[in-house]
Amino acid sequence: VLLLSPFIVSAEREEGYVARATLAGTRVRTALRDVGSSVSVVTSRFLEDTSSTHAAQLLVYTPNTEVSGPGGNFLGAGDDVNAGEVRYGQSRVRGLLAADHTRDFFLTEIPWDSYNTERIDLQRVPNSVLFGIGSPAGIINSSLARTTFTETHRVEMKVDNFGTAR
Repeated sequence: VLLLSPFIVSAEREEGYVARATLAGTRVRTALRDVGSSVSVVTSRFLEDTSSTHAAQLLVYTPNTEVSGPGGNFLGAGDDVNAGEVRYGQSRVRGLLAADHTRDFFLTEIPWDSYNTERIDLQRVPNSVLFGIGSPAGIINSSLARTTFTETHRVEMKVDNFGTAR
């Protein structure tokens, strides 16, 4: 008789602001406490509570990231040829240029939006170069929301001080 060690398959999701596992850093689903690199996971609950609908709004709340312009946390005037020009919405990660954006760990130019995003994984180390992405600033990965195959309805309205309605 051969006795195999038991294993558990779980599809549990995050609870509130707490994420338990990530694919960032190892490309295998790993508990965050076992990942040896700097990874932050932003859950859909955090996106909802901060009303972050795109990267420029979210990166103000994450460590080692900066966003230029109104509501940002740095000026955005670079030291390149256009040194006096302020670029709004420009981001920096770890003081470097913007990180690469991925969707489910595939490089993309499509910006994410909170209406169909389940979580954001920020990997802020040069370790991201090992996985074929190549940005020394890291990657910002958006994971699309899972389908539930149940009939649900949701209506949401957001208005801000500047006349924007969503």
